[in-house]
Amino acid sequence: MIKKLIVLAFILSSIYLQGQSPKRVLKKIGDNPIYFIDSINVSGEELKKYNPNQIASVTVFKGKEAIELLGENGKDGAIYIETVNFSRLRYWKFFSSKSSSYSELVPSFDSDSNIQYILNDRVLTDNFEGDLATINDDIFKDIKIIDKKTLQKEYEIHDKDYGVVILSNKPKDLYKARKKF
Repeated sequence: MIKKLIVLAFILSSIYLQGQSPKRVLKKIGDNPIYFIDSINVSGEELKKYNPNQIASVTVFKGKEAIELLGENGKDGAIYIETVNFSRLRYWKFFSSKSSSYSELVPSFDSDSNIQYILNDRVLTDNFEGDLATINDDIFKDIKIIDKKTLQKEYEIHDKDYGVVILSNKPKDLYKARKKF
């Protein structure tokens, strides 16, 4: 019982950080959900090894949707967790495929420390990796690179060398999408 409470506390704190309603999520999962971290099936025990600050996004599947994904094993739901690094790799691959300027400026997913990301005119600060990783071909509109001078003039950002300005529609099923996009 204690183990289950620890795992549930971890999930809820991660979900809260992502702006999802913990009450909604509690109603969605059964007693024995299946957990995935970075697309790898893990036990509830494995979740204890992760700090909530390492989590970029949490997606909960329930009912029919979970059963369609996982067969009868999904009857109690499924919880997909993506770490910050996994999300960074995902959005880096996507943006690199959309812009040769981006792929030249950011040659690897962990080489963007001098970059300021701006999504739909909102300067992204802490815990933005999950937001960028949700962008796909269905909602993506445009990406452009701006230089330091433009970044300072238009966004008052002085500690970065470049800005990556992304235009996107709002994802349909993202909780609080209006605030994030």
